[in-house]
Amino acid sequence: MNLEEFNIIIFITGIIIGCVATLVIKSINTKHNKQAEPSLNIVTMKSLQQELDNKQIIIDNFFTDSNDHLLQVEKRLSDLRSSLANNASQLSNIKIDNSTTPNTTQTAETPTATEPPRDYALKDDEEPGMLSETFGLDDRNTHLEPKRTI
Repeated sequence: MNLEEFNIIIFITGIIIGCVATLVIKSINTKHNKQAEPSLNIVTMKSLQQELDNKQIIIDNFFTDSNDHLLQVEKRLSDLRSSLANNASQLSNIKIDNSTTPNTTQTAETPTATEPPRDYALKDDEEPGMLSETFGLDDRNTHLEPKRTI
């Protein structure tokens, strides 16, 4: 056997041993990663549902608390109105209504008769308004385009 042949055999054997060692190390690492993955941040449907339920509870609590605060404010406002009405009646001879709803005696102006729409467009005396039935029906295209006859 020649020295060159011996070197080639050792080189090929080293490549084979390196490939086998790489595959063994790679399989050990994948087994180790598979065992470590459940402890990592894996998102599951159950965890998403729990997070969604927790957020829904927070939102529901916010709205119930807001409603309670609004009810307290309305109660305090009605107490303030009644207190002001009682104190005002003690100070003067005028009787003030003690109701919780404010009196709105504003009457809406309702027209008794309907009117046709008015034409406020700027125009000359001989031009029809925009509400006229003949508005926009003049034949302007006939003046722009020549008549074509065969």
